[in-house]
Parts: sequence; structure tokens; C-alpha cells
Amino acid sequence: MRHPVLRYGAAALCVLGAVYFLLPLSMGVLHIGMLYPAGLLLAAVWLVFPGLFRQWPRWLRRTVCVVLVAGLLVLGTILTLMGIRAAHHPDGTQPVTVIVLGCQVRSDGTPSRMLRDRIQSAYDYLSTHERAVCVASGGQNDREPTTEARCIRDTLVSMGIDPGRIYPEDASTSTEENLAFSAEVIRREGLPTEVAIASDNFHQLRAGVWAEKDGLTPYSLGCASIWMLAPGYWAREAAALLYMGATGAL
Repeated sequence: MRHPVLRYGAAALCVLGAVYFLLPLSMGVLHIGMLYPAGLLLAAVWLVFPGLFRQWPRWLRRTVCVVLVAGLLVLGTILTLMGIRAAHHPDGTQPVTVIVLGCQVRSDGTPSRMLRDRIQSAYDYLSTHERAVCVASGGQNDREPTTEARCIRDTLVSMGIDPGRIYPEDASTSTEENLAFSAEVIRREGLPTEVAIASDNFHQLRAGVWAEKDGLTPYSLGCASIWMLAPGYWAREAAALLYMGATGAL
């Protein structure tokens, strides 16, 4: 990219992308997905000052290029698989168990925005499929006044779902435990092992992997994330999946 206008324009886009990734900091959100802007800022520096990188030894430049291209291919593959899993919805022809994955409960006992979206996804399905039942999954951390399972159950009931269709699982503290403990409830109660996971779209692939390990057949009841948080969470989830693949957990 030799034309200065094109280089500076591309550099500006990289900087804007980095800023977009870092916007969640204004909400007090910090996680590993926010390391990705470092690559965008490095690309911006390279575009504005290409001479700096020409001073590197040729072998180093080639190595960096190979690593970056390989990383982009792996990241692109993971994001594609995440999107495919998020679009894998139940067809509604057979009974399923909806599993609502817990998320932060506010100090007043109401669901956070992310948890509310998950509950809404579950409600949309449960209200149109009367044979479907639900497992409300999630324990309680030291910042929550009640269990996430209780919050999910109470919110669904307030929306008109029969409490007899909702089974609580209130001991889990991670996605892995959400699915493992929910599988125990499903088997104990004789519920369908075809499950529809109510969680964010970015979360569906990892949740599906754990569900399959627990003998469940997963489908997605995915919901879109808040626009400000979406890039970072998709990036964080991709890193988590890469780690699972590298450690043999997939």
C-alpha cells in the first residue's frame, strides 16, 4: 500500500477499530478480548511508519508475517464456527429442554442486561412451544443477592411461564458446570436431552462443546450482545476456544 492517503486511511480505521474494542472499559469491563487492539495499533504504526519495519532483518519480517497470517486464518476459522453454531436453531418438531445460562444478577435482584436478553430468548421459545421445559442454571457469587437460577426462574414466571416447567440448577459457577449440572437435572427429571441453549451468540460454540461432552444434543437460542460489548466478547470467546483446542479440551 504505497499511496499515502490509502495508508493513512487504513491506519485511521485500525485506530478506530482499537477504540471500538476498548469502549467496554468505560463500563468497567475488562477481559482478555481487549488485548486484540494491540494488533490493530501495531498495524496502524506499520502503515504510518513503514520504514521502521524495513530495518528489521528479513528473517524476522518473514517470521512475523507468517505468524500473523496463520493467526488470522485460525481466528477466522474459529469465528466462522462460532457463527455456524449460533445459527443452529431447534426446528420445533420435537420436545427440547431449554437451558438458560446464568449471568450477573444486579444488586437489587433483577437480571443484568445480558441475563435479561438470555431470559427473553428462552421466553420467546417457551411461549410458542408449550411442550418445552426449562433448566434455569447459575449459582451465586459474592456480588449477587440471590442465585442466578432463582432470578431466571422468577423472571420467567413473571412473564407468564408456568413454574412447573422450570427446573433450577443453582450450584454452577462456570459454563462447564452450567452444562454438567444441568445435564444431571435433565437425567434426574427425565427431561429431553435435546437442549436449546439460551445464551449470547458468541457463547454458543463453547456451550455446545460442553453440552456434547455431557451427552446432550445442543441447539442455539442465541441472542445478540450489546453493540459496545460484542467485539470484545467474540474475541475473548475465540481465545477461550483456542485455549481449549490447545489443551485438548475440545
